[in-house]
Amino acid sequence: MRNVLLILLVLTVVVGPARAQSEIQSEPGTQILVREDDGWRVHLGDNPAYAAPNFDDSTWEQTSFANDLPDSVSHGNSRWFRKRIALPAQAGPIDLLLIGTQASFEVYVDGERIGDPIRSSLRWRKDQELIFPLRSAAGSGNNTVEVAIRSHLYPAEFSDGLSFTRATTGTSAAIEVAARAHQGTRVGKLVFPIAVLVVMSLAALLLLGFFYEQPARREYLWLGFTLLFYALTIAIPAMDIYGGAPYSWNAFLGDPCLYFFFASQLGFIHSFIGRSPGRFVRIYQVVLILLPLPFNTLLWRGRFANGTLEWVENSLTLPAIVLVLVILVRAYRAGNREARLLLLPSVFANAAGFLFGIELIVQTHDPSFAFPSLNLGLVRFNFEPTFAATYLLSIGLLIFLRYDQVSRDQAQTQAELESARTIQQILIPEELPNIPGFRIESVYHPAQQVGGDFFQILPIEGGGILAVLGDVSGKGLPAAMNVALLVGTFRTLAETTTDPAEILTGLNRRLLGRSKGFTTAIAVRIAPNGEAALAIAGHLNPYLSGRELVLEAALPLGLTAEAEYANTTLTLAPDDTLTLLTDGVLEARDATTHELFGFDRTLAISALPAAEIAATAQRFGQDDDIAVLTLTRVAVPLKS
Repeated sequence: MRNVLLILLVLTVVVGPARAQSEIQSEPGTQILVREDDGWRVHLGDNPAYAAPNFDDSTWEQTSFANDLPDSVSHGNSRWFRKRIALPAQAGPIDLLLIGTQASFEVYVDGERIGDPIRSSLRWRKDQELIFPLRSAAGSGNNTVEVAIRSHLYPAEFSDGLSFTRATTGTSAAIEVAARAHQGTRVGKLVFPIAVLVVMSLAALLLLGFFYEQPARREYLWLGFTLLFYALTIAIPAMDIYGGAPYSWNAFLGDPCLYFFFASQLGFIHSFIGRSPGRFVRIYQVVLILLPLPFNTLLWRGRFANGTLEWVENSLTLPAIVLVLVILVRAYRAGNREARLLLLPSVFANAAGFLFGIELIVQTHDPSFAFPSLNLGLVRFNFEPTFAATYLLSIGLLIFLRYDQVSRDQAQTQAELESARTIQQILIPEELPNIPGFRIESVYHPAQQVGGDFFQILPIEGGGILAVLGDVSGKGLPAAMNVALLVGTFRTLAETTTDPAEILTGLNRRLLGRSKGFTTAIAVRIAPNGEAALAIAGHLNPYLSGRELVLEAALPLGLTAEAEYANTTLTLAPDDTLTLLTDGVLEARDATTHELFGFDRTLAISALPAAEIAATAQRFGQDDDIAVLTLTRVAVPLKS
């Protein structure tokens, strides 16, 4: 059904006006049309007496709507046109069809105003079909009427100089058909620009959706604005020329969008190649955004001579065109292959607006000049929307390919995170072993989906604990794989030795050549009688019942085969608690002051249960993985 409606719409636009033309020619006896473009007298100034049918206008200059006005009357606020028009002898209503700027003039017939008066210039709409009755159906008995037109010529450069461009008299039926024919031609010229506006606006919304899904890809945001502003620079001027909207829209929206397009395009190009704009580009973007409104307001008030707009636009936007091409060429030469793919679309996009400005500048000297265009029926394809369509297709394909690649990369990354999370869930013990004589507590809170902290606790044959706690550099799947390697190695080593220094030496030897980073760790062995041995590898010192134990420092694991690790021995009395933790506690950061939790606060809470230590650091502001392990020696009741 939707396709049928679309076909009917096209037939209405393309075939309807042609049918109207055939109606005019099919009944020559009753359908009368007479062109009245010639023979008008024109005068600069404003005087109500000029509307009187007996006013002497013999001293006024003569003009034709088909030609330029005389220099003496081509500028000013008000002009009057007068002409005595002969009416057909046959009975019936006779109308006047004026093709012109609606609300910019008023018509008098034999001294009586017909139709609406002149209104605010903000509501003027070009190329409209305006019909005025010259004789009623009953007829007046007169063979001629005196038509006077009071026209206001707005002094702004946005005005095209004439309030109306064509005059035709004829029978009411013929005038109605002629008006419909002109309207069909006008609408046909709007079809392609409006289609570009709709498609580009939808593309802009799609890109903003991409940005919502991938907020780190700012090129989607900038390109969405770029396409939207570019579409408006194509559609609104066309709507201005062919009467689709008041031409104040072009002055205060369509024309500024050209500057906004170049500003957003510079943002897109820099985001696309992963480069931050320099200070000059930022200042230039601000100028492009802030200049149009005050400048165009002065233009609208007629404070600049004709031609100023095009010269300023081309002069101000030419640096943007050059900048875009230079940035892309430099990026390509620096190894960014995608930059080459943007060159051709950017040339098309920038050339369209630049050539349009050149066309307008030339037309100030030769109004008949126009770049070639293609007409299919009444639908007109000129260079500007054609370039816009090419730009849209090219840039759309490029962004789709990038979005597809980014989506695949994200899916792969997510899969890796899921794998790493699964590995971590297997390696981090959910249930702690029940070892007589000890109370064991542990907490692990990764800062992201997958962390690099780990710990393992094993019972020793004959009683006691062997534990290790560490922090692997890096995140994600690589860190998870290193944790898996360390945990597997620790369990293997524990089958042959329970000496902490030997455990760390074996872990260091295992990591060498298998990891790009390093690992800090602490290993602990506690016998049932409380005798303990501890060895450290670049890790934080442990705490014993609220005081720091200073162990013999050594290098982290995985850096060098020459690293040596030594044991520190001590004895835990009943109810003594040994606290091991990672630097996620120490480096917790306040979100407001950015202050670190620090050594003093860590020492103050080191005797608390593991869960309270971790919760305190989290409330302060977790910034890294947090792992806390507490080992408390408790008295074993004697067997009876």
